[in-house]
Amino acid sequence: MRMPMGYRFTESPGWRTWVTPRGSREKAVHQWYLFPHSFTGDLVHALLEEWRLGPGDAILDPFVGAGTTLLAAKERDVPGRGYDLSPLAVLAANTKVAAFTGGRLEQTWAALRSGLSDAGSTITRRTYPALVRKALPAGRLHALDAIARRIDRLDCSQPERDFFRLALIAVIPRFSLAAANGGWLRWSNGGARAEAVAESFMERVEMMLADVRGTPKRGRGRWNAGVADARALPDADEMYSAVITSPPYPNRHDYTRVFGVELMFGFLDWEQNRRLRYQCFHSHPEARPRRPEAAEYRPPARLEDCVRDLSDQRIRRMLRGYFLDMYLCLREVVRVCRDGAMAAFVVGNARYDGNAVLVDEFTAELGEQAGLVCREIRAVRWRGNSAQQMGRHGRVASRESIVMFEKR
Repeated sequence: MRMPMGYRFTESPGWRTWVTPRGSREKAVHQWYLFPHSFTGDLVHALLEEWRLGPGDAILDPFVGAGTTLLAAKERDVPGRGYDLSPLAVLAANTKVAAFTGGRLEQTWAALRSGLSDAGSTITRRTYPALVRKALPAGRLHALDAIARRIDRLDCSQPERDFFRLALIAVIPRFSLAAANGGWLRWSNGGARAEAVAESFMERVEMMLADVRGTPKRGRGRWNAGVADARALPDADEMYSAVITSPPYPNRHDYTRVFGVELMFGFLDWEQNRRLRYQCFHSHPEARPRRPEAAEYRPPARLEDCVRDLSDQRIRRMLRGYFLDMYLCLREVVRVCRDGAMAAFVVGNARYDGNAVLVDEFTAELGEQAGLVCREIRAVRWRGNSAQQMGRHGRVASRESIVMFEKR
């Protein structure tokens, strides 16, 4: 079967569960922290086998998220590097691939755990942004902050300290009045009480320690992540033999809001979080990123047909910016990849005002414009449109695909 623009189109419904995070929720180490709209390690394993990659190769994920590509590559002994603008993503990814020594972690945990029962305080270490204070009332913020201060004072390495930081950040949603709801936060009167913070944290750490004990040791220092922009990577030319990644979908989800409590509890102040929101990939209307120059860029041929009649000017601007950002990312992939390198971009199509935005086809077109060859668009899943779109325009499914490139 051929796509309208001439790209090879295949269907792999057996991969359907691999483009959601559901399969990672009970997998050792993967379960430590998950992001929505992420794929599973099974997808990475399948592509590594399909491409016959091994220890002599190097894989890149320019949208590292919670580190699935790096961790799955580590499980197959394929070196990898990832980047993300979110410090929360970088913490999660680096912690999952760190080479921990179980005995040292156990000793550090014993020292930390011994004082948790009386770690409560009515004074926080700093003035948290209003969103954090509102989301964690009634002593919850004080209890979380007290544990964070104890973690900061641990006599251990930074990766070991980050192990406990990630465990603490992972339990925040249980106590927050602000729950992730699609691309926004939904406020409630629920959440666990402050008295349960220490117990919840201990349960999370014990689960993570059990995974460390049961995970085979692999090479040191060959898997790591850093804070960087996918549109301007810090890497030298022709470093990588493969890319497996999933850029944010153009679905208006603003992850600086969805994870705002966690980001401003552990990493950023309000102004820094706002700057991160503006610099994000243009997948939500509030992004206004500073980009590298791209005078040679040509928008996808049918993009204007999709956006011209949209009722919301912000969505028109978002979609135009989204595909410019996609091109800039693909241009960087061409630069940092070796000849013969393979790249897989997991993307999801969208609908606005009943109009289909064919993200997979447009991505294929932009990859070829940047200098790649699109080998295949592999459709793996069909998603229903939003309730709002369904009410106005009927039930129409959108395709999730893996756009497969080769550098020639």
